[in-house]
Amino acid sequence: MTKYCAIKYQKSRKQFPYLLLILFGFISCEKETQLDFFIENQSLSTINIEGTNIISSTDIDQTINQKVQKNVATWSKRGKQTDYFEPTAIFGNNLIITNATGDTLIKDYKLLSNWNASVDDQRTIASHEYVLVISDTDF
Repeated sequence: MTKYCAIKYQKSRKQFPYLLLILFGFISCEKETQLDFFIENQSLSTINIEGTNIISSTDIDQTINQKVQKNVATWSKRGKQTDYFEPTAIFGNNLIITNATGDTLIKDYKLLSNWNASVDDQRTIASHEYVLVISDTDF
């Protein structure tokens, strides 16, 4: 190895830890965004939910007893992400909610305004919770 290459190699070895520190600094600046969609059954009978979580490609097939709230979809990603906040981004147009007598939900789950939203925005994570409250009059 020539003297020039040896000096350049030693100099780059000294800079490597600093480059790693800078890289980790940029990575740690990325906030994680977490979304949770809940359905709360305030009706007098059990309800059935059928559909698909499009993002995770999983089927949703749940029964929720009266006066119970269940998480029906979860999504998270590092970095600020704003295009998955709409219920249709998670559920698409095929979420079917029925009560014990077979009546289908009239309340439009596709409208974000029908969901109660709460956001807990901390330094490293932003947690968004959306709750669709269903009552007997929604069928």
